[in-house]
Amino acid sequence: MPIALAAAGMLLLSSCSSPQAAVPAAVDPEGGAAPAAACDAVEVGAITRCENFYEDFWPEIDRQMDALYETARETDGGRLVIWDWYELAPEVIAQFNERYPDLTIETRGLTYNLSSAVISAEATGARNTDVLSGSLVSAAAMTDEGYWAEVDWTQFGVPEEFLTIGAPEMLPDSVNGSLMQYNLDQVEVPATLDGLLDPAYRGKVSIANYNPIVFSGYGMAEGEEAMVDLIGELTSSGNLVVLEDQNSPLSSGDVPVALNQTLFNPNPSLAVAPFEHSGVFAQFSGVNSDAENPSGAMLWSLWNAFDPEWLELRMTDEQFSTTQVPYAGLPTSLFEQATGLMKTNADALLSGLENGSGTETVETRDEWIAMITAADEALNG
Repeated sequence: MPIALAAAGMLLLSSCSSPQAAVPAAVDPEGGAAPAAACDAVEVGAITRCENFYEDFWPEIDRQMDALYETARETDGGRLVIWDWYELAPEVIAQFNERYPDLTIETRGLTYNLSSAVISAEATGARNTDVLSGSLVSAAAMTDEGYWAEVDWTQFGVPEEFLTIGAPEMLPDSVNGSLMQYNLDQVEVPATLDGLLDPAYRGKVSIANYNPIVFSGYGMAEGEEAMVDLIGELTSSGNLVVLEDQNSPLSSGDVPVALNQTLFNPNPSLAVAPFEHSGVFAQFSGVNSDAENPSGAMLWSLWNAFDPEWLELRMTDEQFSTTQVPYAGLPTSLFEQATGLMKTNADALLSGLENGSGTETVETRDEWIAMITAADEALNG
């Protein structure tokens, strides 16, 4: 669920599509609402971490998931449709089916077309995705058109502290954010975006044209005018170049700094670092109000976000290291397991959160969208 946004397209979708006529009733816990538990809370930037999550919350979530499975397997022939930015890897589906064997997942990867595909399927009566996903910004059109079905996740055992960044029906499942990727053999990186104005970085910094969100945290902190001026100075000086493929020149050292998000290249010469005024954003999943298997959608969302065996694989097995970093509200002990690329990315994002990275919320979402749009215009004209 990347955080990059095709701002103009998303805003057009939001203004031109027809709103849902009605949102179906929420899925209620079949075994009764979860008993309340108290979060052993630690603040990690804008996110509240519950250090006792697996002791005091997970057992009830696990019980609720068993009940959801029984309903999901009897719904739509056990069919579960999941559309996302990228289609799910067979290895991920296999891990899910190891515990839930009677559900058949159908997946599509739609990148920037995800929201439009969801809206179009509902309008035409086609089989829609059961699961919604995205950040507050990337899922803006689906949110504004009423596609997140009402779910009270606390009734299924989720800490209420996890539901303060997004809307209550949006389950946080991971984090992603803006980072400086760099080649350790070629360059050191500054702690700020302004530091990249140094002539020593001429021709050494890249950005993809679809990634203006990298500058949005700077704009939120310093103002739109300062952000636009910075982008103009970086590009006019020749320090920043726009590249469709950042990975190859980063790995070779030809352009040894890339403004991007988490690192997916296992080259040991590559590292990532947070920077002042970077953005670290929660990613969410939930139930499509046009879903045909809402219980399956809830089951998938809870499993993907919280299941400890699945998350241990994500933290330690390289074949799953390109997935998002788990939600920062989960216990410190989970992140201490991390190895390889997951450790590289998790350490950088958590460091960013702990040191003041900006985080979009429901209240500030539209300001972030406006800032991303302004950065896109400054970067791409």
